[in-house]
Amino acid sequence: MFNIGDHILYGKNGVCLLTDICSSPFDENDTRTYYKLQTLHGTSSVIFTPIDTKIASRKLMTKEEAESFVKRIPQIGTLKVEIEKLRREVYRTAVSDLAPESFVAVLKTIKERRRAFEIAKRHITEADAEYESLAKKSLYSELSIVLGIPYGDVERYIAENAGGI
Repeated sequence: MFNIGDHILYGKNGVCLLTDICSSPFDENDTRTYYKLQTLHGTSSVIFTPIDTKIASRKLMTKEEAESFVKRIPQIGTLKVEIEKLRREVYRTAVSDLAPESFVAVLKTIKERRRAFEIAKRHITEADAEYESLAKKSLYSELSIVLGIPYGDVERYIAENAGGI
């Protein structure tokens, strides 16, 4: 269970601030308790979700965990995609656990593909672009909050402390 004021990673929405715990704003007969979440970094939206939701969510890393994680980035590998038709599913499965290591693995995989596609004078696929954006938003917004640095400086922070992704 989360508390009002907690920053949480919530599914594909990235980092959200829990602003209230309340009854349903949609149906007065709904007896469930809801989290009211304010999205950060990107479109500003309010999300109401039942506390017992099945959508993956977790508290953010601590500052110490984030600093340690960034130092481990060079050891994180890429994803293996055996069948190209299943690439989107491999990405979806990887990011569904909301683990920072999974976000980095997706980003490293797409970075490798981007290089190969540039040599071939091709553009990355829609799945690559979609999951690159999702992984960056989730990872960078979390690191921004816990490290206390602007979102736009996270990539530079990673480059300086881990040599980049």
